[in-house]
Amino acid sequence: MDDSGGFAPPPPPPPSAGGGGNIPQRGIGDILSVAFEVYKANAAKLIVIVAIVVVPLSFISHFLTGVVFKPTVEKTGAIVVNGQTIVGGTTVTTRSFGTFIIGSLIAAAIAVIISAVLQAALTRGAALASVGDPVDTEASYQYGFKKFGSVLLISILVGLVVGIGFILLIIPGIIFLTMLAVAIPALIVEDQRGTAAMSRSWNLVKGHFWHVLGTIVVAALITGIVGAILGLLGGTNWFLQWIFGSIAQIITAPFAALVTVLLYVDLRVRTEQLSGERLRADLSSAAA
Repeated sequence: MDDSGGFAPPPPPPPSAGGGGNIPQRGIGDILSVAFEVYKANAAKLIVIVAIVVVPLSFISHFLTGVVFKPTVEKTGAIVVNGQTIVGGTTVTTRSFGTFIIGSLIAAAIAVIISAVLQAALTRGAALASVGDPVDTEASYQYGFKKFGSVLLISILVGLVVGIGFILLIIPGIIFLTMLAVAIPALIVEDQRGTAAMSRSWNLVKGHFWHVLGTIVVAALITGIVGAILGLLGGTNWFLQWIFGSIAQIITAPFAALVTVLLYVDLRVRTEQLSGERLRADLSSAAA
């Protein structure tokens, strides 16, 4: 009750990234929970952002690897020695080593295109959704293509550093993967580019290593389990693999992007007391 004897109004809900107020620090559970809520509120547009790129390009990739460059299969008779079958059934041979290389390179190029454009467009859309602004699919892709080169460069640099780290007895790879986890959001939100985005990520994560690693691992487990279940439904048929593989990516990619953006926002809250106004201003400035 208040001083006059009446009932006082309930306290306002804790501030979030939406609006312009202060943003609270969030633990792993809070980040995942907010990611689910933002995903639910913007599911249709976030899914469309993913589907526009994933569906046609993954179809091309699966068609090339499953039909055009599919290994040839030769039927052979069984070889029986002393009543026991030691060889027999089917022999699988590739069309040629050169054909295999061409198919692999095309598939890899398509995967790189999907990843770079999608990361830029989806991260932009997720960042807008996290501050409560409407998600514009067309504008997200315009921004995605605008930042394609920068995202591709950062993805290659981070991939090389993390890959070398994993070669060096795994532990360095885990450290690099964690410390560079928010390099892409630093590019999309603050227009940090190249090694500057990597340095920005490193400085934000510094002092919060276990918080970041825990968030990454839990989110990866969630998306990995969902993706694996849907992927298994495709079996060995290339067309079904394309269908269910696309569905898996369409469903999981927005959630993964939201978690990464919210983790980046949380790190800035912890180190810079980031507010909703500042976050929205950064997004506007980066898009200019």
